[in-house]
Amino acid sequence: MKAKATIALLVVFLVAFSVVASGCIGGGGKTTTITQSPGTSESPSGGQTTSQAGTSGGTTTSSPTQTGTQTPAEVKPGILEMGDVYVIVTDKSVVVVGPKGASPTVDIPKDRKVIKVEYEVDEANTPDVQTLMEKGQGFGAIDPAFFRDEHVDALIVAARRETDPTIRTELFKAVYMLGNKLVPEVILGQNRQLRVYWDWVKGRYYHPTLAERYDLLSEDSNAPVVKIGIKDYTNDPDTYTIATIGWPESFDPAMTYETFGWEIWHEIGDTLVTYWKEETEQVSPDLAVAWAHNKDGTEWYFLIRGGVKAYDPWNDKTYPIDATDVAFTFLRVERLGHSVSWMVDSFMDVNHSAALTEDEFDQYLKEHPLIAEFNGKSTEVKSLDELKQFFGYDGETAGVFKLVLPAPYAPVLGILADPFLSVVPMEYLLGDKYQEALQASDNGHNPSAWWNYLSEGKSDPTHQLMHNNPVGTGPFYVKDYQKDAYIVLEYNPYYWNATSTPGHKRVIYIINSDAMARINIFKTGTADAVAIPPEKMDTVKGLTLQGFNSVVQTDILQPILTFLVFNTQREPFNDPLVREALAYAVPYDQIKQIVYQGLLERNYGPIPKPWPGYTEEGIAKYNYNIAKAKQLLNQAGVDPTQYKIELIYNEGNSAREKIMTLLQNVWSQLGFQVTVNSYNWPTYLDKTEHGEYDVYVVGWVPDYLDSDNWVGPFLYGATEFKSLEVTVG
Repeated sequence: MKAKATIALLVVFLVAFSVVASGCIGGGGKTTTITQSPGTSESPSGGQTTSQAGTSGGTTTSSPTQTGTQTPAEVKPGILEMGDVYVIVTDKSVVVVGPKGASPTVDIPKDRKVIKVEYEVDEANTPDVQTLMEKGQGFGAIDPAFFRDEHVDALIVAARRETDPTIRTELFKAVYMLGNKLVPEVILGQNRQLRVYWDWVKGRYYHPTLAERYDLLSEDSNAPVVKIGIKDYTNDPDTYTIATIGWPESFDPAMTYETFGWEIWHEIGDTLVTYWKEETEQVSPDLAVAWAHNKDGTEWYFLIRGGVKAYDPWNDKTYPIDATDVAFTFLRVERLGHSVSWMVDSFMDVNHSAALTEDEFDQYLKEHPLIAEFNGKSTEVKSLDELKQFFGYDGETAGVFKLVLPAPYAPVLGILADPFLSVVPMEYLLGDKYQEALQASDNGHNPSAWWNYLSEGKSDPTHQLMHNNPVGTGPFYVKDYQKDAYIVLEYNPYYWNATSTPGHKRVIYIINSDAMARINIFKTGTADAVAIPPEKMDTVKGLTLQGFNSVVQTDILQPILTFLVFNTQREPFNDPLVREALAYAVPYDQIKQIVYQGLLERNYGPIPKPWPGYTEEGIAKYNYNIAKAKQLLNQAGVDPTQYKIELIYNEGNSAREKIMTLLQNVWSQLGFQVTVNSYNWPTYLDKTEHGEYDVYVVGWVPDYLDSDNWVGPFLYGATEFKSLEVTVG
């Protein structure tokens, strides 16, 4: 059984870095120490990550800039490599990172603070990169480029454990700058949203991480009624029909890590907390009606809503949901081990979490008061009644879920709002083994007992069941589907917050990989909304139908990055100079104008504007420069004619097809033998997660709203640390 070890001892060591200040920077400062005992997961990655510099991943290290002692006048924003240490100079600080015992000397301008990160790698518990490839952990336990750099990983872990937002921002800047220099991914740009729909649709809104809830949207009662051509389904004012591409990775929330699968589960599932429409600063109650945490933020308690039922449409049956189902859901995500599980594995200790009764929780509160925070207010609660009163809830409850964190993590509530943590009914999934498993876990007090009732990967029987016949608690349920053709969601009569007048009673996804076919479906009113490539915008502007008009919306700059991913475990992409060279061999302006019709803004690293850590100082602003690319390839000693490169994209995505075709033309001019191929979405995900690619193109929609969810997914190389200390002076 994979159990997380508890940190039993903190070992504090002296910082070995020698930093000579040319101003009045104190030598003391604040020190934060993180120590990991064997087996404790400190892995970051929010969807993906990267690294380099003397690592077990086999990635070649380059010298970011100069080496040696620098004088104050010479210290400008940028990166210096000094032996085993990186010195990253930002506009406000100097970040020094390296292994325990390293001792570079650098003069610091008096206007900069010094942030020192010193670490010791836990070699025994750091997973081999090739093993992570075999397990399909790309964009999960390790970044999508399978890139590892211990310095980068140490900075990411340090930022995760830091509580001071100003220090976190400086650490994020350092990681952004290293990502820009070491370039395991080439950032093509930051996307503007293209949304096309008929104006008979009312109430549309935008959230950076969650799809719209289609029961919250409505339509003009005079909207056209059009036969869809699938069975006897009709697009009418009660039906929201979307013409789109792709297919969900899985109908199992524990085994899907892409936007389509998460959208489905936002419609058919419920999480503990959620964001109400466009809210991004504060989560709202969902299956949890109230919550509180201990003073250091390592224990969270969620009071579960009573009267909730999961509806099984395949057998027309319901299952009551309680805290035990919540504990089972969280442990199951980790046990199945899909790439999405990194967020549970990194930030939660599901084995030591538990389901409690209300009486047990009330007794605990009498001796262990907790802190409750909601609606901008905070209070100490000493009883269950006080907690309920603070949240203004007086309804039925179904137990308490105790969630243990190995270390405090500020954005944890944002993770809990993610659809992959939609609560599933344990009884439905375990069937005849349900009572036995319940007893083995002492009614959820010992969730680790459930490891014996689940298995890793797609062979797990509960996955096979949920993959084909999903069951959830949300406003809709999956009524009907045909792979790669359509999905029909029906309003759930057992939804805990059901109304007799939902905005929509049905949602239909029409799947078609041909852009013009989708546009024709939209033009006839067969679909209310359509996914189209930017170059087709003009074909849907100014349309009218029975007195209604088409809407083409492009005003929202999304925190979404589109980028190329190198396989840094393959030659020649294991050489950072080659990656730099290819970053200069990208026709960025053509991609922006020809492919995205201007709906792509330049970005140079793994944090979108204007999130903390984004910077334009001390970085390379890659532009299209073939001469520079050839120079760097020559410097790397690489003969392009000796390499074949396959560029891959997901079929039906014409924008990505155009990107790869442009790259094929340019990189062929450099001498590489370049081919372009496409794969259907599930196959594409499978190949990229297992490292079966040379270069691919993808977009990153954040899992949760914190800069760590970009730098972690893009750059974290799965390095484990015995100890990691942050000193600020």
